[in-house]
Amino acid sequence: MTAGLGLADQRSDYASLVRWWTRMRDSKPVHYDAELGNWHVFRYDDAVRVIGDHETFSSDLRSAVRQPEQFAIVARGAFNGFDPPEHTKLRALVRTALTPRMIAGLAPRITAIAHELLDSMDGRRRVELVGDLAYPLPLIVIAELMNIPLADRHRFRAWADALFFQGRGDKPVVVPTEEMLRSVEPLIGEMNAYFLDHIRYRRRHPGGDLISKLAAVEVAGTRLADEEVLGVCGFLLVAGHITTTLVLGNAVHLLATRPDLAAALRRRPGLIPAAVEEVLRFRGQLPATPRRTTREVTLGGQVIPAGEVLLIWIASANRDERQFAQADRFDPRREPNRHLGFGRGIHFCVGAPLARLEQRIALRAVLERWDSFSLDGRVRPEDVRKAIGFRVLPLEVSWAG
Repeated sequence: MTAGLGLADQRSDYASLVRWWTRMRDSKPVHYDAELGNWHVFRYDDAVRVIGDHETFSSDLRSAVRQPEQFAIVARGAFNGFDPPEHTKLRALVRTALTPRMIAGLAPRITAIAHELLDSMDGRRRVELVGDLAYPLPLIVIAELMNIPLADRHRFRAWADALFFQGRGDKPVVVPTEEMLRSVEPLIGEMNAYFLDHIRYRRRHPGGDLISKLAAVEVAGTRLADEEVLGVCGFLLVAGHITTTLVLGNAVHLLATRPDLAAALRRRPGLIPAAVEEVLRFRGQLPATPRRTTREVTLGGQVIPAGEVLLIWIASANRDERQFAQADRFDPRREPNRHLGFGRGIHFCVGAPLARLEQRIALRAVLERWDSFSLDGRVRPEDVRKAIGFRVLPLEVSWAG
């Protein structure tokens, strides 16, 4: 391995990773990291090829690490980590329950929730965006969709973190170790028991909520097992927390440092959907996604054996100058904007329509209610090697009207 080019050699702040991605796209677009034992993929075209070819580049990494019992249970429905035909069946069942019409119908309620949360901080000059708005908004939406008690929401963040980060180690890893998984297995077991209780109750007493729909939906004579419904619930919990919370935080952080752009969006709110797409490209929530080769393949001039793990740097692909003109410039009018923030092909995020709706509504509400806002104090970022965004984002705000 060339010294200084591996992930473990990089500082764990966002600016350092952006510089690393730029350097690697130009000099080592497909690179073997001997310390971590995996390959890194940095360019847009290579990323599109990998995530679009599930026959050569598998999403199923279950063989890469021995899963503790509670992770194995929830993994039965985690279809984002499956390949066809398992993935096809589960995705079709979920899409039957989570329809575009149902999602579009949520707009008035999401708008009301966003303004209720802003009302709760009305008049305060200092707010903390994540705790006050970006985190509770998608959590309330998903809790209401599933008809589960909002009073339990303090437990959800720990569960979402355990599912997404899968334990935290001192050094970066591509696939979590068994030790890391075991460190958070009690939380996963708690989550499994909680959701399985609700799922089994809805089997006996169905309603109009999402859990009841997932439990009842049928495609070609097939229904989801309890553990598969559980896995989908866990996936939606993570997707809401990770996607909407982080992307909304990233959007507000960008606009806090660019008041001219915030003013432009206030004048022309019709640009807000395009601005959300540009946030997903420029500072999206997902730095990378793993794949495993099923056969020997040549990628970026490198011969990669079967059974190797690749880390596809989505955030780097979205900054690739070969695909995006002035890629390091945030441009809410960018067109076209074929970013990979929600994936591509069969693994395109099934929750993307809901996430986009939440982000557009919340950003519009913020711009309507605040005449101005700026960073106030020390932000606390997530571990950018796993998630790009903020855990704490303090702001000083000036209220409209």
